[in-house]
Amino acid sequence: MTIMSEAPDEIEHERVVIRQEAEVGLTFIVAVHSTVLGPSLGGMRLRAYPGGLPEALEDVLGLARTMTLKASAAGLDLGGGKAVMLDDGDVSRRQERMVAAARVIDELGGAYITAEDIGTTTDDMDLIARHTRNVVGRSEALGGRGDPSPVTAETVLQAMTRGLAAATGSPALDGRTVGLIGLGKVGSALARKLAGAGSRVLACDIDPQRVSLLADEGVIEPVADSDRLLARRLDVLAPCAAGGVVDARVAAALDCRVLCGAANNPLASRDVAAVLADRGILYVPDFLANCGGLISVAAEWGRGDDAAVEAHIATAMSRLEAAIGESLRTGATPVAVAERQALERIDTARRSRAAERLAAVA
Repeated sequence: MTIMSEAPDEIEHERVVIRQEAEVGLTFIVAVHSTVLGPSLGGMRLRAYPGGLPEALEDVLGLARTMTLKASAAGLDLGGGKAVMLDDGDVSRRQERMVAAARVIDELGGAYITAEDIGTTTDDMDLIARHTRNVVGRSEALGGRGDPSPVTAETVLQAMTRGLAAATGSPALDGRTVGLIGLGKVGSALARKLAGAGSRVLACDIDPQRVSLLADEGVIEPVADSDRLLARRLDVLAPCAAGGVVDARVAAALDCRVLCGAANNPLASRDVAAVLADRGILYVPDFLANCGGLISVAAEWGRGDDAAVEAHIATAMSRLEAAIGESLRTGATPVAVAERQALERIDTARRSRAAERLAAVA
């Protein structure tokens, strides 16, 4: 079964596709939030959702919107989209499901470009690339730029120093205590960068092997779970797993100066940013902190080089500094400022397109 439609106005997405294929056990959703600046680009998640399809749909809609903000804030000529494949634990049909997902992506005719994300890999993208050209994050052997996670970790690190500078007067990471939730591809890379910079890294993950590996290397100090980590005194809290970890209750109890991580949508709702601000905790907008992965795969799509990646990272960090600066002057939260700036760029492009259409008709 496939449901493909223009999204209703209250959702604000251009297109939402739900594909269910019983023969391979596939449940797959693609959300295209915006293509005003260019084709939508965002990763494909393979994840179990306890709430089933409704929970997955809510997740993908929020993630697609975040990708729109991320692309605009980084100065990329791309829109925002996202895909999720519901994980039922059956690994035997993984390849069949990836091929089926590739067909859905191809049917969108270039409106959505996929990439790896939580639960998916470079190998998955290489397989998908055999069935659609609308994929990035491929291996270098196939002309891609490989796993974008290290670039994401780099922008999180850079964003963290800017948050610390604003919150404490110093960007230094040496001697700081950072609490890291999630040691996946990005979280592990970030932990190593932080340890190399002299930070004390307290970390947890649902996979004990990831924790043991980094603990044995002396990179992290293990914490039993996220609840215990959230109760610790920290300089920086870095959520690097699934979103929604910081709700109003958690925000009211956190003991840290900066919240900056790799997770998309780490706040359970928008009003949590105000709770953090009232408590003197600087929340670095997630779509600026974690934009490195998108910048990397965007370079793959546009055949850009390392210099182009560095230039877009510089643009994103400049916009982050501007958002924090305006926040300090006006009292607005950094995320509200950064979101407004990103949406203004999209609105300018939309009005320019409309003017061009009118001129062509005239």
